[in-house]
Amino acid sequence: MKRILTLSLLAIAVSAEAGTHRLAYSKAENVEVFAEYADGQPWCSPTLQLRFAFGSATPDAAAVGRLLPKLGGLIGNQCASATQLGWYSTNNAGQRLASGTASQAGGWQAQLATSPAPAPAPAPAPAAEASVPAPVPAPVAAPAVPSPAPAAEPANTSTSAVSSAPAVAPVAPSPVPVSEATAPAVTEQAPAAAPASPDFAVGGWQPSLQRDVLAKADFLTEVADQNGCRFRLSVKLEDGVQNVRAESKGVACGPDGYAQGKGQLTINRSDGVLLHSFTHGGFLAGLELTGDVPNLPVVGFDNNKNLLLLLHSEPASKVHYLLRLGRNYGGHWSSNSASLIALTENRELFRDVESIRRTIDIATNRIDQSAPGIDSLRFYAMRDLDNGLFKGDRDFWMYEVSLGRQYRSRVWDYNPQHADNYLFAFERKEAEQLRQAELQRQREEQRQRELLGQQAEQQLQLYRQLRRETRKPEELYQRISSDASYSPLGGGSYARMLKGDAVNYSQIVYIGGKTDGGWEIEYPYQAVLSTDDSEQDADKGWFLVKGKARLDDERLDEQKLPLTLVTASSLQACEESECADLRDPLKLLRHELGDPNWTPESAKELIKQAWPDRAVDQGDDQ
Repeated sequence: MKRILTLSLLAIAVSAEAGTHRLAYSKAENVEVFAEYADGQPWCSPTLQLRFAFGSATPDAAAVGRLLPKLGGLIGNQCASATQLGWYSTNNAGQRLASGTASQAGGWQAQLATSPAPAPAPAPAPAAEASVPAPVPAPVAAPAVPSPAPAAEPANTSTSAVSSAPAVAPVAPSPVPVSEATAPAVTEQAPAAAPASPDFAVGGWQPSLQRDVLAKADFLTEVADQNGCRFRLSVKLEDGVQNVRAESKGVACGPDGYAQGKGQLTINRSDGVLLHSFTHGGFLAGLELTGDVPNLPVVGFDNNKNLLLLLHSEPASKVHYLLRLGRNYGGHWSSNSASLIALTENRELFRDVESIRRTIDIATNRIDQSAPGIDSLRFYAMRDLDNGLFKGDRDFWMYEVSLGRQYRSRVWDYNPQHADNYLFAFERKEAEQLRQAELQRQREEQRQRELLGQQAEQQLQLYRQLRRETRKPEELYQRISSDASYSPLGGGSYARMLKGDAVNYSQIVYIGGKTDGGWEIEYPYQAVLSTDDSEQDADKGWFLVKGKARLDDERLDEQKLPLTLVTASSLQACEESECADLRDPLKLLRHELGDPNWTPESAKELIKQAWPDRAVDQGDDQ
């Protein structure tokens, strides 16, 4: 008969030795668990120090890894403020065996220290004592610290939290061999034995501390009962907290001051009017829950104020398992309307039926430990919590299916035929988006090639025109020249220059040398040239200059007119007097285009790239 690993919990008591609180005892593992603390300080704190005192000389090294996650429920009941702990284990001789850490955010998974420092061992016990199982110690009465309300309640909560198998008949208290009692548990909890950090993010989200999450929940209202125990209500009290009276029954108050476990709460206005009543359910960190109350850390709320609890974090596959409890109109959260969310970016988990089943089994095993009363769930796998859950974007969903327990065996099961695998649909959509993006890229590249091809066609036409105009030098020079004009009626561009404007300038000039402010232009009229904005520098000789011209309002030229100041954007040195060599249409076009490397062949190549099937007209290119 398979035996179930259970923890026999004692009522809260202070041991005879100062600074040690006996937290739990496991008969199957033959170990007592103590919380150690400084003298004069409470044992409960955000960071606990636990000692696992085994009753055998050579205890199972994986026992702490099996026990710690199961102790999470007990720690949550008796010390809700605890978020992390350090631990070490000893054998029956007091010799230190191993040490490590665990955290609430990591589901209290044992993290083994790489090289635990051995503590000085006391005198060894007689060999005969090592073979005798340690008896269950009786609680030590301590008048200074009163025993709290019924010890059976936390014991039941812990039993449901640590049990990982369906309920069976109670086991007789006869001695049980270690191998028989612990073999099933080792098989189920094997992944937890490997030390791994749950500190990982999925889609930018990772679990926050419970106290931080609840502090940010501005829709919650806090009230205190007749004993000072605090509750977090999601119902709005219109008359203010100062005008209400809260009264609770059967409620246990955690070390952090908030209600925990089964109980009732009634809120009346100061004039006796009933405002709120909660009589069927329990409390988690002061929150009202109906149905089975899972003792799990609160990690958030969705847009509809549904409660998100951290069921488990699986570092190996990078999955955060969240239990979402629906919020009803009465302002309570119910485990009867719960859903299970696997938050992961690992797509491969939901591509194969066996991988899907393993992923779901990890979650349902945790449900059996934390909330065995839940019989049905809607399972979702998502890649991003904000987009997938809060915004409802199904592109970030990967899988959805209904889970339920079989009636007789209570084993979780589901039908893959009734599941929705969003992963395959998304990957089809993703592939189509990539295909469309590639087509768009190709269209854009073709559009750019056609634009360059059109420019090349225009340049070829201009080049052919210039070749024809070389037979008429006057027309060719008119194309080159652009200067200020004057009209007796309208004034022309020279009149604008007198007002301070700059006009376009393109002239064949002769530069005589340097002068104040730049280079002296002697032909066709006196001017001063600046080459600061040009990539080419000037020198003495004939040049074709293009740029802007304006008048100097202080200096005059030899004709007593305002001196013309030319700012060149490009200069082309001429090889012959009066730039007679510019009758070469290729040089002239290169100057107009500002491209000294332009050739008819390069233009034709651009046209061919834009329209491979189009025959390029050769024209008068030679």
